[in-house]
Amino acid sequence: MNRSIARSHVYNILSLCYTYPDEKVGSWIIEKDWIRELRDALGCLTDETFEEYFDSFEKFLSGKREEVGLEMAREYTRLFINGFPKVVAPPYGSVYLEKEGRVFGKTTSGILQFYHKTGFTLKEDLGDLPDHIAHELEFMGILTAQEAEATGTERVRLEEVQMNFLSQYLLSWIPAFCGKVKQDSRLAFYQTLADLTGEFLQLEKNYLGIPEEVNTQQTIDSEIRGG
Repeated sequence: MNRSIARSHVYNILSLCYTYPDEKVGSWIIEKDWIRELRDALGCLTDETFEEYFDSFEKFLSGKREEVGLEMAREYTRLFINGFPKVVAPPYGSVYLEKEGRVFGKTTSGILQFYHKTGFTLKEDLGDLPDHIAHELEFMGILTAQEAEATGTERVRLEEVQMNFLSQYLLSWIPAFCGKVKQDSRLAFYQTLADLTGEFLQLEKNYLGIPEEVNTQQTIDSEIRGG
C-alpha cells in the first residue's frame, strides 16, 4: 500500500463512520473489518501508535449487535440531526463558518463550486448538504486515490487541490466540530472517532505542508462562530 492509497483508505473510512448508521452502514461498522484496514493504512503513514483508538472501537462494538446498532443510531441522531434543545454538534461546515450558524450560505455554495470544478458528484443516497463532514472527507478520499494513479504535473496539481481544500474547508471547522463531539457525546464510539479525526487531520496538515498559523487562526474563528 503506497501513501496515497493509505490516505484514501483513511478518508473513506472516516467518511462512512460519519454517515448515519442505517442497516447497511451500521452493519459495516459493527462487522469491524474496517478497523484492520484502518490500522494498516495508518501504519503506512506514521510511526505513531493508534492502538488506544482501535481498542476503544473494538470494545464498544463487542456488545450485542442489535443493541450496539440502536445505540449508535440514537446517538448519531442526537449529536448530528435533531438533538434537544438543539443539535449538539452540527456536521456542516457552514454552521461554524457563517454568521449565526447559517446553513447553505456562501460556505456551502463555495464548496459546491469546488466539487464541480474537480468533477466530484455528491452521492444521491446521502441526501445531505455539500458541506457535511462525510462529503468533505469522501472528497479528499477521491483526490488521494486519483493522486495514486497520477504522475508528473497532474500529481502536483492534485496535491495543490488537496492543500487548498484541506486548509479552506476541513481545517477551518472540523477541529471545533471534533471538540464538540468529544465533549458531549455519550458514546465512546463517537468520542474516539472525533479524537482520531483530529489526529489524522494534523498528520495531513503536516504532510501537505500547510502552515501552522493557518490552522490555528481558522480554528479560533470557527470556534467563535460555532458558539
